[in-house]
Amino acid sequence: MSDNNDGFGMDILKGLKRVLFTSSAEEKKVVSPNAEISNPRQSPDPAKLHATENLPVGPELNDVKLRVYQLLENMNKPGVDFFEVWNAAVEMGGPNSANIKSAFTSLKFADKSLTKAKLQETASAYMSGLKTVIETESQKRLEEKTRLDKEREQVKSSLVSEISALEQQIAVLQERLAIKKTELDTINDKYDPKISEIDKKINTGKQSVNSVLTEMQQVLDIINKDLN
Repeated sequence: MSDNNDGFGMDILKGLKRVLFTSSAEEKKVVSPNAEISNPRQSPDPAKLHATENLPVGPELNDVKLRVYQLLENMNKPGVDFFEVWNAAVEMGGPNSANIKSAFTSLKFADKSLTKAKLQETASAYMSGLKTVIETESQKRLEEKTRLDKEREQVKSSLVSEISALEQQIAVLQERLAIKKTELDTINDKYDPKISEIDKKINTGKQSVNSVLTEMQQVLDIINKDLN
């Protein structure tokens, strides 16, 4: 919970956000705040303790965690509760046992209603709210994934059908092409004998005519020579 009149400022999570941009060595020293505040009467919920373990690493992880912190900041309510103790412990160097105890003791002066039970109750409420949000968002992403998977399968099926149809058309065309190639390769066998026969007839006709013309010319020569 937060209250501008309590002097905590508008950006109650400035310490938490700054942790995102520390060096790797410093980050290794920071203990999960959820692990420190878990109800001692219950076993820690792995889903809550490691809510971001499946997120991408590096700058993208920091960007996502920053959005998560901003979401938590929007969930924050007036007053002093788990939120302020957590952030104060981070400001002290990290939410370890000593810093959490110091933050709790100091903030009790700002809000007399702050108790261990209140910390446990508000921590559970924030964790539950955050879990609800991530489950809702995850469900949306899963629905989008399902839609894309279905769309992909539909497109894939359509492409397979189109390819199969084209392959059948290609097979038919290849068969027709083979037939046409065979016809081309054997076209001379079909036409050469007929053409040769025609050439033979032409030559025979010419020879016959020339022979007769020669005979006629001989007769004409005799006429021209011997007849008065």
